[in-house]
Amino acid sequence: MNSFAWIRLSCLLVLWLSPGLVLAEPSPDQRGPQHSAEANSAEHRPQPGDGELQTLRFQPDWFPNAQFSGFFWAQVDGLYAAQGLDIDFAPFSFGNDFLGAVASGEAAFGTTEAYIFLNAIAKGAPLVAIGVVLRESPAGYIYLADGTIQGPSDLANKRVGVHNYAERLLPFFTEQAGLGPDAAQAKAVQHDMAVLLDGDVDLHQGYATDELLRLAAMTDRPVDILLFERLGLPMYSMVIYTSRATLDQHPEWVDAFLTASAEGWQRAMRSPNIAASVVNQEYPSDAVEDAMVAAQATALKRFVLPDNEPVLSMSRSKWAAMQSAFLASGLIEESLDLDHMLYGARP
Repeated sequence: MNSFAWIRLSCLLVLWLSPGLVLAEPSPDQRGPQHSAEANSAEHRPQPGDGELQTLRFQPDWFPNAQFSGFFWAQVDGLYAAQGLDIDFAPFSFGNDFLGAVASGEAAFGTTEAYIFLNAIAKGAPLVAIGVVLRESPAGYIYLADGTIQGPSDLANKRVGVHNYAERLLPFFTEQAGLGPDAAQAKAVQHDMAVLLDGDVDLHQGYATDELLRLAAMTDRPVDILLFERLGLPMYSMVIYTSRATLDQHPEWVDAFLTASAEGWQRAMRSPNIAASVVNQEYPSDAVEDAMVAAQATALKRFVLPDNEPVLSMSRSKWAAMQSAFLASGLIEESLDLDHMLYGARP
């Protein structure tokens, strides 16, 4: 990162932390990327291009926003550099083969959804899951919290707005709730949350980190979400993966990337407003609203920071539960050897 960018982040941090420019000493977690303790002085921090760092490409599965803020923080803060890495974040565009970029070695790491990852493995992609960002998926059915919907059984006789790729999930959820597969009516929707306010549907598929926030900004009425996990679909989200070749040939890259990324995510989630500034200032995108990034960073915290479990870690037992549920719901069609596709998973 160039010196101008570091100065700009320093100024941004001061404006955010300092009413009246009278500063109390911030805690380590409140300090922005330019104030971290790990060898962050200019004379000690390795810099891209100085010959000391291994440059590796990261292939995201969406446009730069808060869901990548921990990775961005680790780069800006020098956490990757402290591990001997310089991470280049590839651009995202619709239609690009992000899984193929990692499988071919064009990119070293990437993120994707768990069912997409499993389907790719079933088709022969030489990929390995090395961690997860979101311990629970923020996906679910969003609704106006007027008291008529409180749990899975309240899906009965409801009109549920679903995206075309997820229509098969609704009968799975109603059966999990002890209702018949036709207990709720699926209605195809896009991403316009106004249909909830207009009364066209009773629930609307979306994310607690996106559409729920947008709906809350559109109305004074209380809103809530029935997460898919609560409806019977255990699901990691933002699976971090690499290629089998990268893992076999350079396990040190994988371990270094995970170490720095975990620290970046811890810091980003403890200071979400600063994390949002890192995203908006250092990795801006015309496809992302700056104001939404700050709200998303705050909303992500409950999904990223688990209780009594290391950040970015995953367990084989949850992968097994996910695979069973994905098979039952139709998200995947083939059972796979989990031990061959997981790296560093706990039991």
